Amino acid sequence: MSKSRGRRAGAAAETSAIGHFTGPAVVLDAQGMSLLAEHAHHPGQRRLLALLKAYEQAGYVAGISVLTIAEERRRGDAGQRLAWWRSQLVKVPVSERIAAEAGMLLDDTGLSGHRSVVDAVVVSTAASAPEQARVLSSDESHIPALAKAATGRRRGVPVE
Repeated sequence: MSKSRGRRAGAAAETSAIGHFTGPAVVLDAQGMSLLAEHAHHPGQRRLLALLKAYEQAGYVAGISVLTIAEERRRGDAGQRLAWWRSQLVKVPVSERIAAEAGMLLDDTGLSGHRSVVDAVVVSTAASAPEQARVLSSDESHIPALAKAATGRRRGVPVE
């Protein structure tokens, strides 16, 4: 994965995509990061890597919210694998703009609670991309609702 496509030299912190994504983005949640920490023979990791490769070939930039770093952490060999994978991804800070957007997504969906807040930040991070965005998650309850709300706020630019 190429970080350079996702970075803009000298970009201001509050520019389009908060200065981190310049095109379509695919954002991993904690479950995605967890799979990256697994051994190479793990079937979930192989599927995730195939997806990431396909997205990269389609021009997407892979990233994570920095909040995911705190949410998904490991020790030992798994921690080393996770650190290496983090170095390959664009890391998007939780800015005031992303936090406010996450709050609006929670209001739009009626969701609340810690898990929903983290999910809303991940979706808001994806929605900070100037083009289409995808969230790779195994959460089939909160993420789809938040992504639908984010798409509505973006006036048709999809967040899936």
